Amino acid sequence: MNLNEYLIFVVITFTFMLSPGPSTFNSMNNGIRYGARKSVIAVLGNVAAFQLLIVLSVIGLGAVLAASEMAFQIIKVIGAVYLAYLGIIIWRSQTVVSANGVGETRVDISALQLCKRAFLVSMSNPKALIYITALLPQFINLNQPSLPQFILTALTIGATQFAAFSAYAILSSKARIWLNNSNNLKIFNRISGATFIGFGIALGLTER
Repeated sequence: MNLNEYLIFVVITFTFMLSPGPSTFNSMNNGIRYGARKSVIAVLGNVAAFQLLIVLSVIGLGAVLAASEMAFQIIKVIGAVYLAYLGIIIWRSQTVVSANGVGETRVDISALQLCKRAFLVSMSNPKALIYITALLPQFINLNQPSLPQFILTALTIGATQFAAFSAYAILSSKARIWLNNSNNLKIFNRISGATFIGFGIALGLTER
């Protein structure tokens, strides 16, 4: 991969990471609900998931999903159910106003829990694996050693994803002041929950 090809790869990857979807919305939701620090740590879950998807792509699972309708449907249904479940949990979250005047859920959640949730959200869409499987070969020069190229692309994807999702989370955290009473946070829970449920339904209805 020469420099021009690499820069094209970076632009494509960053644009893909900025595109709206369950993972970007999850980062925004975390930023508003839990603040910048926890939400940025949670992004590591998204990064870990995408690195796993890259490994799965390299060993051929992406090609299997692209070729097998049954495998694609099974993973798609699991992902759709998880997104809908997450939406229901957020919808039903009870809220209080903390001592500092910021609305928050009654049950506190650690950065590690948010990281795990982000990992599962990123893993929920089988089309992401198919996308990676289709993208990576376009930038791998078969006349050069493959391993260093895969490592470079994996690190580039991880860095751009962390930057894009962290930006969403940090910018969204600025709106946290809006959650200054239980009514506002309740409305936010309903909107967030309905959005995740909508993502689940959309994923369940999607085709390859």
